[in-house]
Formats: sequence, structure tokens, C-alpha cells
Amino acid sequence: MRIKVKQKLLGNILSDGSFNFVYVDDISPKLFKIITGLDIANHFVWTGKGPKEQTEITSFIARFNKRRPV
Repeated sequence: MRIKVKQKLLGNILSDGSFNFVYVDDISPKLFKIITGLDIANHFVWTGKGPKEQTEITSFIARFNKRRPV
């Protein structure tokens, strides 16, 4: 038995908790033209300067920096 899919769910979740979902009948190229201005090199996940909710990543970076010789 096959189920015919009439809509597709397209979306993304960023590490800062923001998300965007949209139901579409077909994936259109215009959906991929949305630019968020995300600077990957300076994102707070990598720098450890994020919100308090990111305790696991922040604690890992703190432990890593303590073990690193100066």
C-alpha cells in the first residue's frame, strides 16, 4: 500500500534554537534564497559566548581552555 504525499515539510533548526518550517506542495528555489546573515566563524557555539542554555558547549570549552598550556 502506498501513501501519496501531497505536501512536503521543509525547514531548518539552528544551534541557537531558532527554527523555520514551511509546508510546500513542491520545493521551490525561492525558499533557498533566504539569507540569515549567520557568521559561522564567529558563531557563539564555537566561541563559547552564547546564552546560558548552552551549558554543555560552554562547559566543554571552559574545560578545554583550562587543560591547554598557556
